[in-house]
Amino acid sequence: MAVQPRGRALCASCCAVSPKPNMKRRIASMLLPVVRCLRCRRRWRKCSRMTRILLVAAVLCGAVATPWAAGLAQSPSTDPARRYADCMATARADPKRGIEIARAWESAGGGAGARHCRAIALFELGDHVEAGKQLETLAREMTGQSNALRAEIFAQAGQAYQAARLGEQALAAQNAAILLNSQNPEIWIDRSITYAAVGAYREAVSDLTHALALSPGRGDALVLRAAAWRQLGNFKAAVTDADAALRANSNASDALLERGMARRALRDRNGSDADLRKVLSLVSDSSQQAAQARAGLAAPLGPPPSASAPPPAPRKPAEKPK
Repeated sequence: MAVQPRGRALCASCCAVSPKPNMKRRIASMLLPVVRCLRCRRRWRKCSRMTRILLVAAVLCGAVATPWAAGLAQSPSTDPARRYADCMATARADPKRGIEIARAWESAGGGAGARHCRAIALFELGDHVEAGKQLETLAREMTGQSNALRAEIFAQAGQAYQAARLGEQALAAQNAAILLNSQNPEIWIDRSITYAAVGAYREAVSDLTHALALSPGRGDALVLRAAAWRQLGNFKAAVTDADAALRANSNASDALLERGMARRALRDRNGSDADLRKVLSLVSDSSQQAAQARAGLAAPLGPPPSASAPPPAPRKPAEKPK
């Protein structure tokens, strides 16, 4: 499934906390891996990993959200927001050291902030299963916090389980998140990615429709739904969603790729060729998206015998809940 999230991110120059933002989510993609800063809109990071993983940053800029503050540290002379930010920065740069710092902080009364930092460090180390377990446990035990905050932690647990390719556990965590906060479109998108990864494209379409009802016209959700429609063989619906995404950004290579593939299935050679060639003009020749576009140009007209797009990979947990 092709997807290029228009993610919530700040570039290094716009972030007051850390010059190296922490990554919130990663989505396996055949797309141009570019992230735009929320403030200055500059393209600030590109990634060329073999798996075409798109890393969308979410950084801790400013203080930690108020509900966290009471549990972060007991010493009145310690700034809990700064300690949390420092712990998370270490978890990113040196996860093993981050785990040590988080454990020491937790022993000193660091509370939820220390536990969250330790879970994120485990994720950075690649221990996605344990990270998911710790995040899920943390969310269940945060009964005194807001539903929105607990939902975000459950969603992060789902992201970790999905990174471990544990679809059942990921769905359970994401279901819990939606029960706590059904008004957050990010959580619906998270669950749609899990559904798509296990081939449940109808359920993915349903979740993305919920997300779009909450956030109309959102480009990444439209492209995801276009890809899901294409996997289901509803090529006209795929074109409609891709068209909607392209009205906001005519150079959105992910939407162009989806529309080009759907048009080819509808035997619209001219339209398909135009879209896929435009993709090639926008992305690196060595990118997976370019390879997909070239394969599409070489493919015969008409519906493909089977879906060939790879399932999306999970998002990466945020440095802090929103």
